[in-house]
Amino acid sequence: MAGLYTVQPPRASAQPSLVPPTVFSSHLPGEQGKDSPEEPHLLPGLQIERRTFTPAELLARFGDTDIIYSFVNGSEANHHYRKEVRSACMDAILNAERITFHASTLAPNASYAFHALRCVPAALQGFIGPGTSSGYLVQRVKAAARTGAVNRDRETDELRHSLRSVEQHVPWHRGRVVMVSPGHHPTWVDGAKNFLAGMCGDARVQALRTSGTHLRVTTVHQDAVMPYGMRLTVDSHVIEQHLWRVRNVTPVHVYMNDDYFVNRDVAITDLFNEYGGTIVRTERGVIGAGAVADDGGTWAKGVLHTQQFNTHELDVLREDYLPDALVAMWEGLRRVHGRADAAALAPISVPPLNEAVDVAHHYEPEPLPNESLTPRRPRRYATHAPFVYCTNMFRFFETRYEREFAGTALRHRSRKARDLFIPFVYNAFIMARPWQASPKFLAYLLELHRSRREARIDAMPPTKIVLDNVDGCGPATVLSGATGSDCMFGKFMNDLALNEAVIERVRQANPLYFNINAGFNTAEAADQLRRFLHSKFPTPVYLEVSSAPAAGEGLADDAGVAGGRTRAAAGAEDGALRRLFGDLMALPVVGVVSYEEGVCPLVRSLALAFAGRHRGGVRVSVEQHGGATLREARAALRHRVVSAMPAPACRYSEQVSVGSAARGEGIADVARRAIGGAGAGAGVELPSTCGGGAGLRVRGFVVDARTPGAPVRSAAALRDALAVPAQTLSLEDFRAVAVGPSEGDVVLVVSRADADAKAVHWVNGASESDLLVTYPLPVEAYEDMSAEVRWSLP
Repeated sequence: MAGLYTVQPPRASAQPSLVPPTVFSSHLPGEQGKDSPEEPHLLPGLQIERRTFTPAELLARFGDTDIIYSFVNGSEANHHYRKEVRSACMDAILNAERITFHASTLAPNASYAFHALRCVPAALQGFIGPGTSSGYLVQRVKAAARTGAVNRDRETDELRHSLRSVEQHVPWHRGRVVMVSPGHHPTWVDGAKNFLAGMCGDARVQALRTSGTHLRVTTVHQDAVMPYGMRLTVDSHVIEQHLWRVRNVTPVHVYMNDDYFVNRDVAITDLFNEYGGTIVRTERGVIGAGAVADDGGTWAKGVLHTQQFNTHELDVLREDYLPDALVAMWEGLRRVHGRADAAALAPISVPPLNEAVDVAHHYEPEPLPNESLTPRRPRRYATHAPFVYCTNMFRFFETRYEREFAGTALRHRSRKARDLFIPFVYNAFIMARPWQASPKFLAYLLELHRSRREARIDAMPPTKIVLDNVDGCGPATVLSGATGSDCMFGKFMNDLALNEAVIERVRQANPLYFNINAGFNTAEAADQLRRFLHSKFPTPVYLEVSSAPAAGEGLADDAGVAGGRTRAAAGAEDGALRRLFGDLMALPVVGVVSYEEGVCPLVRSLALAFAGRHRGGVRVSVEQHGGATLREARAALRHRVVSAMPAPACRYSEQVSVGSAARGEGIADVARRAIGGAGAGAGVELPSTCGGGAGLRVRGFVVDARTPGAPVRSAAALRDALAVPAQTLSLEDFRAVAVGPSEGDVVLVVSRADADAKAVHWVNGASESDLLVTYPLPVEAYEDMSAEVRWSLP
């Protein structure tokens, strides 16, 4: 159903008695939020349409909603290295990068190793001088990571059990599960199943594929969704601002921390109301007056700082407000595009991640008022539960508040009270102005701004916004308080008795969702948490290492003998997948790059791409395009963004060879030459259970990381000169390219050109050092760990 209605100012009446006091719906008059402007005369010509949906229609529209987890394993070496370098050297790094960005002349070959920055992480003091080997450096970092992880980053199996809770209680979900991390993949995920099950498998696996069982989890490196030049960060508030940039994200996505758990069966109506609006779950407590925070990092001050922002934007500024400085920035950066016709609005592009660093340096946001602002609407504390987010609202945030977001990303590399806390911002805007999320709205507002500036007398043309999450966001519903939200927050400490009390509260309350915050640092408390989670969610998901089908899977409970045969057959199928996977992982990987500086990042990226399972050789070809080197191009184009984080340069083992490729050479020719002249019968044949790939003989993998249009000739293109994969790969991410000698002999290719079609994430940069921020440490499978450490030069 759809209805176009005339917007009216909200009634000043009290809350209707038929609505429970803990439920606030933006589609009810006089409530916390609105699905129409409060002052419609300020927005002439704006028409807002909302629709209603049955539960079945909601499931059809949103059953494939992406679930996006944030996940940090504090004991992983690359993450720990970045974190320790940031902690010890961030001021020096930012200073070096700032000087280079604003320098009138650029110093070539500037060294930003630790001795130049005059700082050293504590774990590496005395161990980075001459004679230190790559292997010893990595050992030191791993040892420090095992003992130095903070409580919130310790790996105690929360993510494993959170995913179990989703599979157990959200069986209708048909979408992706994406885990965004600082580059590490969960160790409990079965590599063979995760790589192959999306395309290969017998009838049992095919049945799982249609039943809602997740046959793949994709780990995406957080740098792939973060702004270029500002990726060295542990500020989770900044990272959360950009999670919606997961490639091909659905119109609504569910964001979960790894310590959120689904405790009871969830229906689609637990996520969406009848208007398709997202269900917002909050605490009962109402946030007081806002206040600009100091430079500290306390959570309480951060909430009030965000409240000050929300109050200023939604309660003080009128709905037709658009800053002149922002319009000037859009026009200067060519964000406003030409009209399709005279009557159309001029679209405004979503800010590219490559330009945020320039915005941060050159454009200051409007300061918040220093005096405390009292809100006109009650706003409540966000609760610890899955966040159901309308994605277009985040596109609006990034466009309208680009200056605020970019400035925070540049200057805040750890949590600060002056961050904008995303759940609080989203909740405030979705309840007050869901129509602002429409891509049409800012274009409409710009046209209105111009017409008033030019004193036009003609009426604004009608602009219709549909609140359906594809255009504007659906009108939301707030459920507040422990009873209304059906959520419970718990925290585990070192005191086992207190932890048992938390466990008992979960049992007694039986909430829809619960969270266990980590406040402990003892092995006893960690074991206690694991036991509790295992008791709640004992059934392994299909993707877990050594998972077995549940007793009698697909059979009646009393079919024990047949169930035993099913488990035996499943074990045989899993064994077949593992053998196939092992054979594939022994094949060579052929890389193709346009610049020599892309070789090392590409080699290191394979550790994440193949989840540490690849053991074949790596043969990288550098395209001979006849242009300048990348270092020469940066100098000629006066590139000013450097990554000053010290990272060891690559020293390859015999597993890696580097050669050349002719400009424009076809990928099949490059692969044939790199793989060699093995005759018919070489490679790995895909079995009949691999669908459309059945019978193909795979000779190797190809990562085509060549630069479009190389050599680069513009400053903008320079920032995309290099790119390497930034996620775990599965068989469906590749396309088959024939290489002979027979028709079925192929290489499996993943390429930059296919990124959108295949939803594969790449991380880009203008230099080797840009990408070694993402992949800083040597990889034992490919590098000479006995070689002396040398540092990459920006």
